[in-house]
Amino acid sequence: MEVTGYLVEHKKEGEEEWVKDTATPLRITEFVVPSLQAGVKYNFRISAMNVMGVSEPSQTEDLVEIVEREEIPDLELDVELRRTLVVRAGASIRLFIPIKGRPTPIVTWTKEDTPLKTRAIIDNTESYTLLVIPDCNRRDAGKYDLTLENTAGKKTVSVVVRVLDSPGPPLNLKPKAIDKESITLEWEMPIIDGGSKITNYIIEKRESTRKYGIGEAVETPDPIRVSQAPTPPENVTFTDVTKHTVRLAWTKPKHDGGSRVTGYVIEAQKKGTDQWAHVTTVKSLDFTVKNLNENEEYIFRVMAVNNSGRSCPRVSKPVVIKEQSSEPEFDLRGVCQKIVIAKAGEDIKVEVPVSGRPKPTVSWQKDNQALKLTQRTMIENTSTSTILIINECLRSDSGIYSMTGKNIVGSVTDSITVKVHDLPGPPKGPIKLDKISRTFIEFSWEAPENDGGVPINNYIVEIRETTSQTWVELSSLIIRTTFKATRLTTGIEYQFRVKAKNRYGTGPPLMSEAVVAAYPFKVPGPPGTPKVVTFTKDTMTIGWNEPVSDGGSEVIGYHVERKERNSIVWHRISKALVIGNLFKSTGLEDGVAYEFRVIAENIAGTGKPSKASEPMLALDPVDPPGQPVPIHVSKNAITIQWPKPEYDGGFKITGYTVEKRDLSAGRWMRANFTNILETTFTISGLTQDESYEFRVLARNSAGAVSNPSDPSDPIICKDDIEEPRIMVDAKFKDIVLVKAREVFRLEADVAGQPLPSMVWTKDGKDVENTSKLQIKMTELTSVLINKDSVRRDGGKFILTATNVGGFAKHVFNVKVLDRPGPPRGPLTVSDITAEKCVLTWNPPADDGGANIEHYVIEKRESSRLAWTNVASELQVNQYQVTKLLKGNEYIFRVMAVNKYGVGEPLESEAIIAENPYVRPDPPQTPEITAVTKDSVVLCWGAPASNGGSEITNYRIEKRDRISLRWVKCNKRNVTDLHFKVTALVPGHEYEFRVFAENAAGISESSPSSPFVKATDALFKPGPPGNPRVLDTTSSSITLAWNKPVYDGGSEITGYILETCLPGTEEDEWTIVSPKDGVKGTSFTITNLKENQEYKMNVSAVNSEGIGEAAPVPGSPKAEERLIPPEADLDAELRKIVNIRACNTLRLFVPIRGRPTPEAKWSRENDEPLDRATIETTSSFTSLVIANVNRFDSGKYNLTVENSSGTKTVNICVLDKPGPPEGSISITGVTSEHCCLSWKPPKQDGGSKITHYIVERRETIADEWTMCTPPAGVKLTRFNVENLKEKQE
Repeated sequence: MEVTGYLVEHKKEGEEEWVKDTATPLRITEFVVPSLQAGVKYNFRISAMNVMGVSEPSQTEDLVEIVEREEIPDLELDVELRRTLVVRAGASIRLFIPIKGRPTPIVTWTKEDTPLKTRAIIDNTESYTLLVIPDCNRRDAGKYDLTLENTAGKKTVSVVVRVLDSPGPPLNLKPKAIDKESITLEWEMPIIDGGSKITNYIIEKRESTRKYGIGEAVETPDPIRVSQAPTPPENVTFTDVTKHTVRLAWTKPKHDGGSRVTGYVIEAQKKGTDQWAHVTTVKSLDFTVKNLNENEEYIFRVMAVNNSGRSCPRVSKPVVIKEQSSEPEFDLRGVCQKIVIAKAGEDIKVEVPVSGRPKPTVSWQKDNQALKLTQRTMIENTSTSTILIINECLRSDSGIYSMTGKNIVGSVTDSITVKVHDLPGPPKGPIKLDKISRTFIEFSWEAPENDGGVPINNYIVEIRETTSQTWVELSSLIIRTTFKATRLTTGIEYQFRVKAKNRYGTGPPLMSEAVVAAYPFKVPGPPGTPKVVTFTKDTMTIGWNEPVSDGGSEVIGYHVERKERNSIVWHRISKALVIGNLFKSTGLEDGVAYEFRVIAENIAGTGKPSKASEPMLALDPVDPPGQPVPIHVSKNAITIQWPKPEYDGGFKITGYTVEKRDLSAGRWMRANFTNILETTFTISGLTQDESYEFRVLARNSAGAVSNPSDPSDPIICKDDIEEPRIMVDAKFKDIVLVKAREVFRLEADVAGQPLPSMVWTKDGKDVENTSKLQIKMTELTSVLINKDSVRRDGGKFILTATNVGGFAKHVFNVKVLDRPGPPRGPLTVSDITAEKCVLTWNPPADDGGANIEHYVIEKRESSRLAWTNVASELQVNQYQVTKLLKGNEYIFRVMAVNKYGVGEPLESEAIIAENPYVRPDPPQTPEITAVTKDSVVLCWGAPASNGGSEITNYRIEKRDRISLRWVKCNKRNVTDLHFKVTALVPGHEYEFRVFAENAAGISESSPSSPFVKATDALFKPGPPGNPRVLDTTSSSITLAWNKPVYDGGSEITGYILETCLPGTEEDEWTIVSPKDGVKGTSFTITNLKENQEYKMNVSAVNSEGIGEAAPVPGSPKAEERLIPPEADLDAELRKIVNIRACNTLRLFVPIRGRPTPEAKWSRENDEPLDRATIETTSSFTSLVIANVNRFDSGKYNLTVENSSGTKTVNICVLDKPGPPEGSISITGVTSEHCCLSWKPPKQDGGSKITHYIVERRETIADEWTMCTPPAGVKLTRFNVENLKEKQE
């Protein structure tokens, strides 16, 4: 019965009440008990549940103390993160690392020893940490360190990230040479290369005066086609050569120049001349050049022509004009493995180059049949190739396409295979309904005949009720071709369909027949007519055959009915279903005739009754006579003899009937025509050499006739000698089982002519006639009787009958059921220790005629005679004996037991209980293979001897140099030859030793390891990054570099710089940096020779020494750098400078250049700068004007100049414009308006006047009011409206 759930309970130590932890029964076998108190001990118990109730609980044996387990932090780095993680710029950096540790470790992410900025999104849980940097750029590249720390320990790991981004800006862009038409620029490579090697640079320019943007565009009135001359044609070849002609062929240019190719120009050149002769202009891709001189050598060239002109020529190879011939050849290198694969519905186009002279004719075949050309399937032949075209290909287009090329030289055939892939066809039907029930239907189908050219991935099964048009998907992940539809509604008619699916999609469905979810069977048909098998005066046993039809369901039983012959009422006499085909009817009246009939029943119900049996009287039956045997045989008569019936039915036997059967005819016939009173009878009138069988029926005075006897063996009518035959009852054909101390009797009938002699033998010896073993013989019978049987009386008894015709044997297998014999030895004693040993034996050769039920083991000390029971009811042939006393000598014995009792014992040799092993030798000296600041990894060799017992544990101990006490390192058993010791104090020195342990105990300690200091392994640093030249003078060179990517695990303490003259040996490097190294990442090397080139190296230094050197690219030269002058205008000066009158104008411009440039200030139109104060240094120039007015506005020019060049910048200073010039003219005065006009101001403030503002006021008021719109007026006149009449 299925378990439906589990209940979990707990209770505290010392309390009696159990607390239930599960509100509802659990369906799983794991559960976490919450809300327990730390340090408290608990008991737990679990009970199982099913529909019958709750089981007895299973309880923990020991109290469980709730303590927090400490676990050193650990993590699992993915394979990609162990290497350098490469990410493209703009993508997200995602570092997902599973972690573990107890208590939950604290997670810290750093980059280059500094905490991460806010761009990084960090998500930490108990089981993982996730760092995400969205939209990454080159600045996010570098080494990320993850540190896990809790009270049990600490672990750090690094992940190197490389970001593929655009590089940074190049450095120190400057002109190298300038003339009136060109400028030569030079620059230094960028510090950041974006994670990839710099491939090229892009240079842009603009005019310095173009700073106000792009104006409105103007369009050309007509479209203009941008084109150029096309590229040359491709692959000029000769397709045919005769004694006066040559046929040229070529392919289109790769690029038409932006204009359609209108034709091709062909020119020819004869060998020995330099002149090219025009041949023709054609539009096709081939041409035959005629009227050539035989045996002359020519070269041809072809040019493509478009609207922009001719292309460059494509020149052919030289060709000699003479008759040429070659065998056809197909070039299938363009068809991979000669296979073309296409999806159904696509167009297939296969072009196969063809060569041969004269030009071969090409024919196609498909699957060894001429290819039928249709609107879909076409063949195109060009001068150089043959093309197979199949439009909208179908699955039927798949096959082997062969092409045959023929010319006068020969014939060549080659082939390609076309495979068209498509959706699969429907599964092969019909759908077979394998099993139908009221709630499920099992059905199957076969794979599609058309799989679409690719394997079937799965099948989709759908269902619908026949009353609905909606199909419902049952499953789409079916791999096999069978399916069981469950949860059906009884009585509903369903229909199923199945579709096959491959990688191209789902094919058409296969529909099933409609089927009703119900039992698929009917009531059974009528059984066969019953017959009375046996009868007595008050009982009859009837038998019948199963129904011809069981209705589709197995028959579960039968009902039996009977009636008296003269009655018409049937009575059911079987109280319950009759299992089988026999039934015994009791309670009959003596001498009354009865009839019987049978009704079959299956799950669907009971069927129709069978026909009634023949009427049968209720009388005691007469047993059939014994099997007849011949006592005399001649060529036309046989005398037979038979035993009387064992039971005469309660009435005297009044006669016998003998029947014969000619084996060739096969039908039984009556052989006697008068009543036979004796048990012998001679049948005469037989045919010589024919074989016959005989049987006998007995009849008593009540009229009851017995069944026929067993037929005799075939008897041949002849006077020849008959070899002996031995006939026995069926029970003697199997093993004869006899219980101990009982009598067994072996009987046999013997036939043969002349009468055979009989002998009994056993184990190859004749059996002697004794009072215990008696042998009785007659002419045709033999009987062996054994009294008071024991097990050794069993065996094979052989009866041999012999005459001149031969001999016959029959083996009687007699088995006397008795107690078993002893188990087969020896009784082996193995694995002997001081307390236990293992016994092993084999089953007994003689099991006493019954299965061995178990074994009994006993022991005794050799100094005692009494046996003690060790084990009983033992089912196996091996047992471990325990609780032995060390040093005592023991003898053991084993006895087998069957249902007849305990058998004879099998004893062992005497053994002494003592251990066969000793303590192991000490392990070899431990070696330290890895060291960190808080852990070491130890390795050691196994002991020279394990003492005869397997090593079960190695005990590892450590000792601090400052301590005298050895401390155990491993809490759990260690069976490996290595161990990681953790929780060391950084900087302390330790030594280690190891003990081995087996069943006998712990060994002596190994020799101690050398002292080792707990510190991380350090290495020399890697090379500095991107060493470069920042500046040069006639006696110095300034270098810069980046920190090394790898610092060797130790902080970089400085850098060493070396120089070497080009062409010198490698060992002539000179250190030019200070003794303690350079602390920064730049340095100026001085005291160099002017115009001398140098090789330079930069190396990093840490606590482990000097790392790998990084060479400075090229050979820098100590020379003065000429830097063109440059003025850096800030953002405010690039725009228009607006300043109020009376304020101070300050124009500060940083300048640079080498040599130091000269700065000159000027104004537009050469206006004076008398009021300006100008200051110029090597790095800046400034112009200051105090108390400015509108006359100071305008454009200021700054020119910086040195021997390398000149640079001019412009600064525009604006002020408010002055008042309009002159007085305002008033005209056109009416009652409501007037017209005003004026002249522009003399001073526009340095910028064009954009508009004017007109205001008015009444003479009696002080407030001015704006008359113009908010945007003002652009003209120098304005009409003032809405004036008040007569108002001034």
